[in-house]
Amino acid sequence: MQYPDETIDISQLTMKEFVGHSRHLFTQMQDDQTEVDFIRFVLAARVGPLADEELDQYQVRLNCLQGIPTPPEIDITRDLDSVIGVSDTLPYTSTLSIWPLPPFRETLKKDNHVKSRAYNSQGAEIEVPMHKIPNMPLGKVQQRHVVRIFFPRLYSTEWPVDQLTQDKLALIYDQCLRPTMLEVVPESRDKWPTTYAAAYAQSRSRTGSLAFSSTDIPWYRLEQVATTLLAKLADLGPGFRDAYFGHELRGTKGATIHNGRDEDERRLAMDDLFEHVDVDSLDPEQWHVDVALTIGVPGHLARPELLQTADLPFTKAQYCVCTDDQWTMHFDRLFPETIENAKRQNFGRCTYYTKYVAFARVITKKSLSRARRVLKAEFDKLAWVPYTRTDRLWSSGKMQGAAWEMLPRGANRGGPAIAINPLRRRELVTLRVFDQPGNGDSESEGEE
Repeated sequence: MQYPDETIDISQLTMKEFVGHSRHLFTQMQDDQTEVDFIRFVLAARVGPLADEELDQYQVRLNCLQGIPTPPEIDITRDLDSVIGVSDTLPYTSTLSIWPLPPFRETLKKDNHVKSRAYNSQGAEIEVPMHKIPNMPLGKVQQRHVVRIFFPRLYSTEWPVDQLTQDKLALIYDQCLRPTMLEVVPESRDKWPTTYAAAYAQSRSRTGSLAFSSTDIPWYRLEQVATTLLAKLADLGPGFRDAYFGHELRGTKGATIHNGRDEDERRLAMDDLFEHVDVDSLDPEQWHVDVALTIGVPGHLARPELLQTADLPFTKAQYCVCTDDQWTMHFDRLFPETIENAKRQNFGRCTYYTKYVAFARVITKKSLSRARRVLKAEFDKLAWVPYTRTDRLWSSGKMQGAAWEMLPRGANRGGPAIAINPLRRRELVTLRVFDQPGNGDSESEGEE
């Protein structure tokens, strides 16, 4: 048989070997024959005696997987952080605590990465990020899950991400919310101030701050409350028509950790998060679950030298240089002084933390104090640690304050929050992936 179907020997090469031999042939090219040798090798994977007309010595087969170590077994766990949904009902099987005066901090102002129904200036239905739709807090379930009312007809591209104006809030309370409660839950009449202005005045403390009280509405009245309230809003004016409820079910950190490959564990985790919700009444298309994945290699620990250089191993990060007190605070969170302090933190999924707590349980307080002094000496040799919170080891949300710097410079805020050792304050903090300009760079100064 003739080329390319003739029977010849096969030689299997790794990608590294193929590239190396190609480079060798390229550097050895001196005449037409050696040039043809190079071309035949890289394009046809043929190796012959100086490209003459004799049969090739062998044909190359490229094995890209040869020589690559077997990937380690990966341990993946899931945790249900939150659920976002919308509905025309209040689908709860537990009491809903409704605020006469809505706490403005519970207004949805930040992007939750979910889009929902709104209407443009021509009245056409569109999908926009939920936080851009005018909304107000209505109440809470179990002091954790937040219910809001969204007003899609008030949407505008110029709408500021802020709460509704006071006159609109007064209109909603005086003509919709309070009348609904008097009609559906008449026994709660004394819990609802006669006007929004009265509710606002009653919520004022002596120091001028606001205290937001709430009234519990039993679950078996919620269906009628939802229907009546939305009807009264529709009668209030064109801007309040087609209102709907937004639901944010907030999970407890670590409470729904499960194996995502196990169907029973997935179901139990969902059941736990939806414990106070009538799931049979929900439209699944209108609900979104935020699932956090923890990926690790069993028995594998991060190399300690990663924490000993200001060359951060990220593609994006935000950092601040700690004060001495802040650095000590992070140490105390990572290595608590007492078991009681450890219980108040939520680092239980960290292998080191589990071992540290187990160690602290079996030694005396005096011995633990000595051990912490040794640990602190080693801790002070680190260049950085995660910027810890009481409920989590890592944070990636947008950090506020003048002390925070962003890498790469000019990027939008976000990414792992990093605490820099105050002893290393004079070092230039960089990313391994990007070359960062120095602090004296004029362009950076202009942006800041």
